[in-house]
Amino acid sequence: MVKIENGLISFCLNEILFKECLMSLDVDDGILKSVSSEISIKDKSNFILHCKFPEKNIEWEIFFKESNGEQVIESKIMNYGKRAVKLGKVFLLDTKIEGFRNEQDEVAVFPLQIYGQKVYRIDDPEMPENSQVIVQFCNNTKNLSLQGAFLTFQRCNTKLVVKRSVHGLDGLQAYCDFAGWELAPGKSTSTEIFRIIVGDNPYTQLENWADKVKDIIKPDIWENTPLGFNGCAWAIFDGKDNYAKVVSENLNAINKRLAGFGFKYLWTSMHNFEGGLPGNWLKWNYKHIPCGRKKFIKMVRSKGFLPGFWIAPFYLCSSLTDLLKELEDAILQNLEGEKMIVCEEWRHGDAGKLPKKERPCIYALDPSHPKTIKFLKNVFKTYRKWGIRYYMVDFLEAGAGNIHRFPYKKHFNKKLVAGPEVYTNALKILKKTAGKDTYLLSSTGPQLHNAGILDGVRVGNDFGEGRDINKESFFYPASYVINKCDFWTGPKEALLSQAANYFTHRKFYIADSSNLLTVDKPIPLTHAQIHATIHAFSGGPTILGDDIRNISEERLNIIKKTLPRSKEIGFPVDLFTSVSPDYPKLFLRSIVKPWGEYKVLAIYNFDPVPKNIKVPFETLGMEKGQSYLVWDFWNEKFEGKRIDNIDINVRQESVTVLRFVKDKEQPVILGTDMHIMMGEMEIKDFEYNSKKMECCFTVERPKGESGTVFIYAPENIYVKKTDGLHISKDGNYNTLVIAVPLKFKKKVVKKIINFGQMEKDCNC
Repeated sequence: MVKIENGLISFCLNEILFKECLMSLDVDDGILKSVSSEISIKDKSNFILHCKFPEKNIEWEIFFKESNGEQVIESKIMNYGKRAVKLGKVFLLDTKIEGFRNEQDEVAVFPLQIYGQKVYRIDDPEMPENSQVIVQFCNNTKNLSLQGAFLTFQRCNTKLVVKRSVHGLDGLQAYCDFAGWELAPGKSTSTEIFRIIVGDNPYTQLENWADKVKDIIKPDIWENTPLGFNGCAWAIFDGKDNYAKVVSENLNAINKRLAGFGFKYLWTSMHNFEGGLPGNWLKWNYKHIPCGRKKFIKMVRSKGFLPGFWIAPFYLCSSLTDLLKELEDAILQNLEGEKMIVCEEWRHGDAGKLPKKERPCIYALDPSHPKTIKFLKNVFKTYRKWGIRYYMVDFLEAGAGNIHRFPYKKHFNKKLVAGPEVYTNALKILKKTAGKDTYLLSSTGPQLHNAGILDGVRVGNDFGEGRDINKESFFYPASYVINKCDFWTGPKEALLSQAANYFTHRKFYIADSSNLLTVDKPIPLTHAQIHATIHAFSGGPTILGDDIRNISEERLNIIKKTLPRSKEIGFPVDLFTSVSPDYPKLFLRSIVKPWGEYKVLAIYNFDPVPKNIKVPFETLGMEKGQSYLVWDFWNEKFEGKRIDNIDINVRQESVTVLRFVKDKEQPVILGTDMHIMMGEMEIKDFEYNSKKMECCFTVERPKGESGTVFIYAPENIYVKKTDGLHISKDGNYNTLVIAVPLKFKKKVVKKIINFGQMEKDCNC
């Protein structure tokens, strides 16, 4: 039931009271509030709040629609005056909240951030009060969840502010910011659409929100998962004039050692443009690639790869004086009216070899300025002619304005709202120019605002990579940081990012939480397994970070265990229970194939000591009282039968990957050693004929590969023909674990195993 009094609205959603909601908007730097309004009520669930402000010649209509435990709020602002007015923040919700949390309740909060995405306790002093686009609450004590989120967000900057006290969740604000955009006389404009919803499952709410947004933006999701080689070669390029040779040899090695797995792209990073100076996009770097552009690209394509470039489209290096003069008018100003510097000291490429005081800075280009658009369109058109079909589009925060960390004083195209609309409009132009068949991956900048425009979005840090191994390196002169899982480029941060973005994957874009796959020594074996598991569960691209020429077969096989790529992302089972400073440790895949169903669970332990972890089956969506067969992937070990829970010891700084399949008291696939998903990508069919007592299955891997399928057989069954099989008897359950070694002389291998029934009185 809705109660309206003096322009303040109160309503209930599933017994949660949203009390004394105040709406307000900023017009010409003055705050207009909904306290004196005309009310037009359609029914108990739908009504319009008419706000008239004659002193500003403004009418504001706020539309409320309630259904199924949710309240959707949107509005329309009309300027019936004779002059333009400047719009600022528009508050669609400013409410007190009662009944969601008692003081003793455990409440988790997920405030979406630009960096460091994680879930907090509501009383954690480190919890950010401001959230981008969406905030999710979960009362674990009451099994109650609440979400506030904007369903549209690509025009205005959208924010939520959490109000809390020692007593719990006090209130919530939600606003969209027009940032001084002018509403012309006689015109009207709509605000972003906001929704607040109450239910019993935070995961369902996150996924439902993503589905709603997807229906609005209608993204064209990239069908295949890109596979490539990190040609910037942090670990293998020594800074001399041998880059083309290193790349050529590695592509040859990939074609030989990873043949048939679908590697397609070469990412050159900064080595293709002169000096590694942003802005020199069309000036070839003959120092690093002396053979020249045509020969280099021809070499790459001749080996079956498509070249990919790194580009920071809104970056302009201060040392490029001629280009600086040309684009002077297109450089953004900061809030103080000075040229916006987004990087005080450019330390890459040739600039990194200069004394610190002599290194150039980086200016930000106005994404709405015709000169910027003309310049970048020419770059992307030229790149397309060269055959470039992959990009890392980096440092996008430079043009993002108030949705990131570089708000600007003004921009050229006043028809566009500062921040999101300026930013997304430019990205659309770049994507169109690059071509539909070109993969654009964003990095460092807004994430959600790339939805429906770019193909992939880096949602995590620089996982799996270091920086150039040379004395000029500002970061660390190494390829990887070991013995520190929580380092900002380490696996903990990658896992947090994967968990916090799972609901956007392949709904908005391909969520890239894993960056580079790096597994070679001296990375510890357990870390290599962690890397591979994070990649396998990410559903995102694989860009190789190792020297494929020299990597050992042991470590190369770890890479192979992630291939082919599964498109699906793992479900973070404990996202709302393992909250900061803890981290999610359980990631689940529920795999359904025509030949069978099973689950795969990754259990991570980044602590410096072993950890015993108990997982109730009900949290994994498994049947109560049902017996499950459990196989440990990395240890290649049968963990036996389990009912209702799994209790397992995970070594320090390691990952355990378990496969669960129902015990049907007949032969069944336990797992494989070929792929972390243990059947999803390599098993094509499986059938057990109980009458014939015959097990038949088909496996697919690239020609020349090998692997093993592990089959379980229940008590009192034996194998009739044992040739080529390795059979072990489990001492605890009196059952069989059968290893079936496979060599793929052809792409597809079919196997048949015949069983017999043992005599009842046989005690062998």
